[in-house]
Amino acid sequence: MRSAVTERHRGGHRGRRFHPCTLPEAAANTRRRRVEWHHGPVEPEEHPTVDDDPWADHAPGWDDDPAARAYSAAAYRSLIDLLSEHGRSVGGMTVCDFGCGTGLLTEQLVDEAESIDAVDASPAMLEVLTAKIADRGWTNVRTATDIPSGSDTHDLVVCSSVCSFLDDYPGTVRRLAELLRPGGVFVQWDWERDGDTDGDGLSRSEIFDALTAAGFSGVHVATAFEVPFEGEVMRPLIGVGRRPLPDRP
Repeated sequence: MRSAVTERHRGGHRGRRFHPCTLPEAAANTRRRRVEWHHGPVEPEEHPTVDDDPWADHAPGWDDDPAARAYSAAAYRSLIDLLSEHGRSVGGMTVCDFGCGTGLLTEQLVDEAESIDAVDASPAMLEVLTAKIADRGWTNVRTATDIPSGSDTHDLVVCSSVCSFLDDYPGTVRRLAELLRPGGVFVQWDWERDGDTDGDGLSRSEIFDALTAAGFSGVHVATAFEVPFEGEVMRPLIGVGRRPLPDRP
């Protein structure tokens, strides 16, 4: 099974609904693209390359964007708070960071997690992350353009500002749910779509329905955090689900 992800205009939401990944305005309008998320082994020629990656011009300076850094820091704090409420932590977890980009969230998890599978469709973004891995001596991070194969292999799946751009959001969530061991946690952060429009983002009901259909228990959708930034406010949604534990005999 595979699904496609369409990267819509992520950088242009200014005003009431601030978008975290702000590019220069001239570049923001170039961010619509279509790439494939592969759910398993594929032929090498099917993978995107840096040469045809629309992110190639933006990836090298992505980590210098203060909005992107502020967003990832707030997402990390909300994750730690969420886990601590249930007496858990990232320590010792096997993590899949789906839609990892240059690894701004990965780099905050790396010191605690047992291992991290950092997955992104952009070779240019992964190239930046791969350089970080080498420069910082991270031995517990693997990069890939594909969702890891197998099932019952991970304790935590995180998806930061990517699910609203998936062509098959419910199907991809079902595949990511398969990665989780019983009791494993799925967390996504996405912008809330305004009303019933066809604009970017997801509604609370869409997130709730997708996570429920994927078989998660304890599904919860709420405002993730509110972080002022340059006179605006970052206010994304957080969607949380847990893979149920097996029934006791």
